[in-house]
Amino acid sequence: MVCEKILGKIDDAEFLGSPVDYIDFEWHETYSKLHRKSSRGGRDIAVRLDDSVLKNGIKPGDVLGVDDDGTVIVADVLQTEILGFKVGEPFFFCAAKIAYEIGNCHAPLFAGRRGELITTYTEPMERLLNGFAKTFGLGAAVERRTEKLDFSKQLSSIVGHSHHHEHHEH
Repeated sequence: MVCEKILGKIDDAEFLGSPVDYIDFEWHETYSKLHRKSSRGGRDIAVRLDDSVLKNGIKPGDVLGVDDDGTVIVADVLQTEILGFKVGEPFFFCAAKIAYEIGNCHAPLFAGRRGELITTYTEPMERLLNGFAKTFGLGAAVERRTEKLDFSKQLSSIVGHSHHHEHHEH
């Protein structure tokens, strides 16, 4: 089966009551146009999306297609290792500095629970945030854990972003 566009969300009226089969994506795959996947039900699925996915990404619950037997093919995003941290005082300066540094690392940023900020785990990012915790007093230590990212709380779309750091002469 070939899926070429996002048809809606699984909770849309037209899909209610239909059988569902999920395609699992890693978080870092959600901004790619081309995929070759096997669904949880064993279907061979080719995903070929247009350029809009580079900005919007594939989100959990996105309907990618409807098979000949009426089964709705739905995207899901797997759990991943994340870093959660609370921003201390002065809030504005700390939040701005951390958001800038996370963006400069081309990492995604999400709002978490109870005033927490979340980004995906890498060892260098963990060292960076722990350094901020000591320098700027982020409050509780940076917490590394595994969970699903809540894309409705995404604060940046840096995953699909691409640009070049070029040397310019004046």
